[in-house]
Amino acid sequence: MTIPFAQMTQRQQLITLRPQALAACALFGIVPVSLHVVNHGFNTTYAVSSITGERYALRLGTNSLRDAAGLAAELQWIDALSADGQVSVPTPHKTPTGQWSLALPGAALHRAIPATMSHWLPGRIVGGRPSVAQLMALGQTMAQLHLHSAHWSPQGNAAFPPVNTLWMNSTESISTSTHPSMTPRLQQMVAQAIAQITAVFAQLDQQFRVQPIHADLHGYNLMWHAGRVSVFDFDDAGLGWPIQDLAIASYYVRDIPGAEQHIRAGYAQVGSVPAVSDAFFETLLMARGVLLFNDLLVIESAGERAYIPEYCRRMDLRLQHFLTTGTFALLQ
Repeated sequence: MTIPFAQMTQRQQLITLRPQALAACALFGIVPVSLHVVNHGFNTTYAVSSITGERYALRLGTNSLRDAAGLAAELQWIDALSADGQVSVPTPHKTPTGQWSLALPGAALHRAIPATMSHWLPGRIVGGRPSVAQLMALGQTMAQLHLHSAHWSPQGNAAFPPVNTLWMNSTESISTSTHPSMTPRLQQMVAQAIAQITAVFAQLDQQFRVQPIHADLHGYNLMWHAGRVSVFDFDDAGLGWPIQDLAIASYYVRDIPGAEQHIRAGYAQVGSVPAVSDAFFETLLMARGVLLFNDLLVIESAGERAYIPEYCRRMDLRLQHFLTTGTFALLQ
């Protein structure tokens, strides 16, 4: 009997995906001398060293919610940013026939798996404890992304999805979750928070116009090299508001004193910092937590699924604090 992908161990999942990764290398015209997994979570990323000595990043959309139009828009934007040079991004690598992406057969997942290849970014991942210089650079880079996308749009059949909602690219799954860690108390607090978040998003929709945003700017999607930040993982990019990028970046550093101020200071060196009330900004931070919770409940990657009970415990603390104080805290 074939084990469903979501019930496999991480090792079993990676063994299952390896033939697809090798097939992708061949279709992209690359002969690998090594193929190493560097991340297996929402997506699966491999470091590829080719027979020619070049290095690449192969990305399989293991849990990707992208459709073909959205993936085309993502790759067009990365290519345009690479050509512009103001923001450092991984340059996409095409197949010999000129394709930027592939749809690989994925029998274990019961759907096609999108695959992209890009040239490897030098440096090291910034991670969860960025320095002051890295936070400033993040703010500057975020502002550059917004300045670029304000006057850019995808061409042809490419189109970004709207992400100026609580659920962004996802389908709401919290209310139907049967996970044993989802207690009635937690369900009730999530429902209360969702009502507040939805009201704030409706008001923000009247205040701002949408444009392409990255929508996942945090230290694990940033590379640091020679004093410069590079941005990767545009899988969540879509049509949203710049204030969302600022809130998303702030979510991950809320427990680092002064970090948000450094991001804003860096942003202000390039453009005007998007402004909302403190209450609205705190709600955007809580919205990020609810979205991550929602996506975690349905993710199929084994390592991520094992984290659900702990995340439920933390969400209970964070939601109680938000509903009581109106502020978000990254409580653990």
